[in-house]
Amino acid sequence: MSPLIPSGSYIIFCPWFKLNGFKLKPGDIIKVTHPQYGLLVKSIHQIMPNGDYLLTGLNPHSITTEQMGLITQQQILAKAIKIIKPKPSV
Repeated sequence: MSPLIPSGSYIIFCPWFKLNGFKLKPGDIIKVTHPQYGLLVKSIHQIMPNGDYLLTGLNPHSITTEQMGLITQQQILAKAIKIIKPKPSV
């Protein structure tokens, strides 16, 4: 199984998604800052009733949801709006 975002891909993020009326939902790919792991690109797994987020990795070898813990709205830096994958080798 290959990761959703293969090595060599480019991701275009929208850092002002809150101002543009984008609503975050499960499955959205976001960039977050984490106190232990730094900048991460993850997918929203679940939005908790208090507004915190459970995230999941996009790669089988990524940091787990349990390792990250809950992510707050303040830790979310941007929402991915486009993934440009590398062209397959011929």
